[in-house]
Amino acid sequence: MKTILNYIQKFDRKKLLITALIIVFAVQWCVPVYAIAHKYNILRTGEEFKFIVRPIDPADAFRGRYVSLNVQQDIRDFGEYGTLAVGEDGYAFVSSVTDKKPSSGPYVKSGGSYWFRLPISRYYMEENLAPRAEILVRNRGEKEAYVTVRVKNGELVISGLFVDGVAIEDILRGE
Repeated sequence: MKTILNYIQKFDRKKLLITALIIVFAVQWCVPVYAIAHKYNILRTGEEFKFIVRPIDPADAFRGRYVSLNVQQDIRDFGEYGTLAVGEDGYAFVSSVTDKKPSSGPYVKSGGSYWFRLPISRYYMEENLAPRAEILVRNRGEKEAYVTVRVKNGELVISGLFVDGVAIEDILRGE
């Protein structure tokens, strides 16, 4: 302990302050960069699934505009992990729910605390497009609305919101 204190005392206070500030700034940059890189890795290398959704458009003062998504699968099982499967129609669904991490196959960690809930709830987009997206999807008639997600190691990242196979942003910009 004395050696550390001796080293600090010998070290110039200005140099110590500058070193501490550099370390603090580096940590502040590393945390968000890691989070972004981690999500990007899932988007790039994860397995793709499609889920049918019913969007609604809320506004949140802190999060901005987004399209709130309701997955059209009612799951009332207790468990932390949901195994994913793809039906004959090409859309994904949760085939089973368990408390133990599955050893094989694609799975997702729950987004809920009491029962299993898919962690698909919000699709963020440009603020001026979100209200129009909700209206478009609500009045879609026979058109299908679905979200594509990428799944890797139990984590899920939303990659797009589509209406009849066309990205919602492309539809709205083409209006």
